[in-house]
Amino acid sequence: MAETARCLEILRFLPFVSPFSSRLVMKSILKTSLLLPVLLSLVKASPLPILTTSEKVRRTGNSTYVDSIDACPLLPPRASPATTVHDLRPDDFSYTLAVGDSITAGAFSRGFQKNPFLSLSEWRGQSYAAGMDDGAITIPNFIKHYNPSATGGSRGSNIFPEICFGLICLPGSLGWNPAVDQLNAAQTGALASNLPHEVEDYLIPQVKKRKLPTNKFKYINLQIGSNDLCWLCGQAALEIGPGSADDFERNIRYTLEALRKAIPNSVVNLLAVFKVSDIFELTLNEPYCSKLLPAVPHKNLECACSLLGGDIGEATRNLMDELTNQYNERLVKIATEYQKKKYPDFAVLWQPEIVHLGSYPIQALSDVDCFHPSLASHELLATNIWNRLVGTAEEKAVPVLWSTEPQVRCLMPDDRIRTDTLL
Repeated sequence: MAETARCLEILRFLPFVSPFSSRLVMKSILKTSLLLPVLLSLVKASPLPILTTSEKVRRTGNSTYVDSIDACPLLPPRASPATTVHDLRPDDFSYTLAVGDSITAGAFSRGFQKNPFLSLSEWRGQSYAAGMDDGAITIPNFIKHYNPSATGGSRGSNIFPEICFGLICLPGSLGWNPAVDQLNAAQTGALASNLPHEVEDYLIPQVKKRKLPTNKFKYINLQIGSNDLCWLCGQAALEIGPGSADDFERNIRYTLEALRKAIPNSVVNLLAVFKVSDIFELTLNEPYCSKLLPAVPHKNLECACSLLGGDIGEATRNLMDELTNQYNERLVKIATEYQKKKYPDFAVLWQPEIVHLGSYPIQALSDVDCFHPSLASHELLATNIWNRLVGTAEEKAVPVLWSTEPQVRCLMPDDRIRTDTLL
């Protein structure tokens, strides 16, 4: 009976068999008993573990979602290994890399700590995009679940942020702590203009130093733009120089080309810039944001363009929103060009804007500064970006609703990362 029940579970997990129809199929098999010995033999030798029954399971179409990645069955080996980046399952990635700003660095995500100095830490090991701390809910750990040998994610934390803001950066590779950062080159405060520095002075040298095999596939997370919106909205309005859409595009293009030429067999997940201006209304008069100095009203000191109220503040936030749209238009343009070129060893994915801070509770932000994402937001981002990694263009665009218990999508053997969603 146990083997029969296991047969039913396997049928229930198959993408083309619904929970109801699987019972009908099993009853038919049991009645005829002709195929039962064959099916049982497959069960005994099956490389597909069964979903943990204690987990909450949700099925949408052919996809299965559970509370923890640990409940997802491992995948059987592929019949033949992938030969290009356009035929990958996420478990084909051997290395995870990242570039970006303080969000990718995991800055302040754990909120206030008993030791006040630790409150200002970069919790890189729990970064949604690059963390590999044991048990952390991150994209690299989701990949590692399916490919235990995958490496590259950050481990642990930096007590103080690794700051790089425009021209205020340490020279060369002095601004990183490789023991913690690993292959996460993101730096707190980074603008789009700092991406070449991250790639050329740290990431590429680290890849060479670690002698990453060129034939192994790499996942690279790229998210940038929040600091550009917060500090360059006025300059960008001139449509020339730092912060302008042209300057933003130029830096993204330079970065992607540097990655393509130096780190082959890579897939870059290019994330849209989200609407940072929503932070003003979300944090306005919030006691949650004044824990350090309860008598002092909170101000968005880390985002000058979203600092003021009144007509001036409304004008600067409108500039931020216009710039957000311009940046995203340029990102789509760039990603589309790469998808058309279809390099066999380099691809750029496009992840549309799915984060809408205006609809989230204040707990979406760290209570240290009410600007950076909280750990709950990192987990929400990791889960939902992962869930969309093998999704269609329509699935990728579905907004992320707030949840402190996001469910994770289990991979299927025939899942593939779509590198043509913009075509």
